[in-house]
Amino acid sequence: MPANPCTSDGRRPARVLLGSWPTPIEHLSTLSGNGTEVWVKRDDRSSGVYGGNKVRKLELLLGDALERGATRVVTFGAAGSHHVLATTVHARSLGLQTAAVLVPQPWSEEAARNLRCALAAGLQPIPVRAEWRAPFALARVLSARDRLILPGGSNVIGALGYVSAVEEIADAVLHHELPEPDLIVAALGSAGTVAGLLAGVVATRLRSTVVGVQVVDRAVPARWLALGLASAACSRLGIVIAPWELSSRLVTERKWIGRGYAHAAPWGDVAAARAREAGLQLDGTYTAKAFADVLERVERGGAGHVLFVHTLSAVRPAQESALPAELAALFTGEPVR
Repeated sequence: MPANPCTSDGRRPARVLLGSWPTPIEHLSTLSGNGTEVWVKRDDRSSGVYGGNKVRKLELLLGDALERGATRVVTFGAAGSHHVLATTVHARSLGLQTAAVLVPQPWSEEAARNLRCALAAGLQPIPVRAEWRAPFALARVLSARDRLILPGGSNVIGALGYVSAVEEIADAVLHHELPEPDLIVAALGSAGTVAGLLAGVVATRLRSTVVGVQVVDRAVPARWLALGLASAACSRLGIVIAPWELSSRLVTERKWIGRGYAHAAPWGDVAAARAREAGLQLDGTYTAKAFADVLERVERGGAGHVLFVHTLSAVRPAQESALPAELAALFTGEPVR
């Protein structure tokens, strides 16, 4: 089980055990070369039930919900959100219900399958026709026994969950299982994972630079979301760090977004095909775009030791439910009535 980070006031956030830790770290020798060695942190294997990067966050977020006496967690996200599926699956294992406000997104078979699996796991869906309606829908459904979880599980508590990933990386470096990474690369969406990685390298005193590969266009730049969450996480851990110093440890890449969130891109398809040769399964809209950045660094050469954090679950719940029309409409642009 990951170490439970002690905050500056001496309090350890409540934590439940959902995953299998530490996750493996592997050398991708067939994709290395040209002065760049590629490694992968297999957070896709974080759980045999449903893994990926959400598990680390949910261990703290659901622990917090139980500690506060919640009987249901409420979140929101795109119709085919991995976060919504992970929350539903793992909350059910703890006896918690899950409701989610769902907003439209481009159709893909993977996104539709995510929603079908979430429904089979007991999700209470609340569809809305546009993202701006989500806060109003949340206000209508939240009750005193609910605990709100932000999209992607990306608040300070969720970010603290990802500090544990860097603790595992630092331990592997200490035991000579991994050279100290020059770069730690991950997809940058709701920013919690990248923020936790950034806080983690500061906390463990690794010299690594964190690279966040943006997969979402937002009104608020993802870089500032990540820096804000990382700064708050450092404060919770009692770490004092100047904003400029924290910023110097983070590189953000926008060039791989393509048409935007939930849209695949040709470079992602190429990256996914290369990754399959090395035994990794990527999705076109998150991890494939991040891995495209890794492959470009190999091509350019001289990047040193690059550690890719694989955040897509390697397993998916087997049970699926049919999509009612009002939910299927979220993938087609048809009005939700």
